[in-house]
Order: sequence, then structure tokens, then C-alpha cells
Amino acid sequence: MVNRRGRPRSEAVRTAVLEAAAELALHGGPGAATMDAIARRAEVSRTTIYKWWPSAAAIVLEGLLESVRESITRPPGSTSVEAVVHHVSSLYGILADPAVGPLLRNVIAASASDPAIERALLDQWIIPRRAAVTEVVQDAVERGELAAGTDVEAAVDAMVTSPYYRLMFAMPALDEDAVEQMVHMVWRGCQPAGESCQPE
Repeated sequence: MVNRRGRPRSEAVRTAVLEAAAELALHGGPGAATMDAIARRAEVSRTTIYKWWPSAAAIVLEGLLESVRESITRPPGSTSVEAVVHHVSSLYGILADPAVGPLLRNVIAASASDPAIERALLDQWIIPRRAAVTEVVQDAVERGELAAGTDVEAAVDAMVTSPYYRLMFAMPALDEDAVEQMVHMVWRGCQPAGESCQPE
């Protein structure tokens, strides 16, 4: 969320706006969640919405991320690799949802020609999700679970990009067993005995 000056957001207003945007987008596509439509459904003014959000896409994506916050929250007691498996499996589940998957595919496609949507996609979806996995991988490097020279960005790319690739090309999602195998394969390549994820 872009930091803006002024009074703190009312949680009641925030919840109403995010719920309105999600309902509109999930039922009518991202084009249905305009600022006007969100304001009418949430029963707040456009001025209020613009104080706190730069675009309708930012509202939709913030609401979507909030609704699946547990998917990027490390499960209590999980190992590092289990935490990544949880993240990637959850992402596949989200993208396989018949309402959410097409919505995100449309947002991703629209971001190529709309800077506001591109910024919202990065700020409200990609960066927070990626940061959650990066933190786990970086922590594993610091603990010595992964090699000190591990290229963290490359390792994260290898583990989290396949869900989006399969979504955009209408390919079937990997099942839980396949996700676990894929994550473990990358993880083994990054362990101290391997060189796969280490920069030259």
C-alpha cells in the first residue's frame, strides 16, 4: 500500500472498500471494479478512496492478498523447505480457483499496457508474496541450511514462477506431490554440497 499523508484509514471503511472491490472484480472481472463502482458498493466517497489508494487495481489486489494472507504466513513449527512448499502449493491453489485465477490472469495481461495496474500488481501482490519466500530462503542461508554463496533471487525465481507460467499459458496446475518434488529439487541444488544455485 502506498503511504499517503492524512488521517489514518478507518478499518471499517477499509474493510468495506476491499470487500466491495473483491466482489465486483470476482463477479465482473477487473474492469467492473472501477473507482465509481467501488465507492457506490462500499457507500463511501471517491475522494475518501483516492486518499488511500492510487487506483482501483491497487484496491482489488490488496483485498485479494488480505483474503489469502495465510498462504504467505509461515506455518508454526515448519522447516524452511516446508514453508516454501506451503507457499507454492497455496499459490497454485489460489490460481486454480475458477474466480481468482482468471481475475489475476486478466490483471497480469492488462499490466503490460497500464502503468497503474503494473504498479499495483507489483506492490500489492508480487512483491509481498516474493518477500515472504525470500525471507525463508535468506534465513536458510544464514542458518547454514543452504550454501553461503546461494543466489537467493535465482532460487526464489526457480521455486515461485511456475504457477504464473502455467496460469498465463492455461496449463494445468502441479499437484501437491509435484510441487513438493520441484521445491525439494531446487532446495537440494542450493545445499552446501551443490553448486546449482551459486553464482559463478
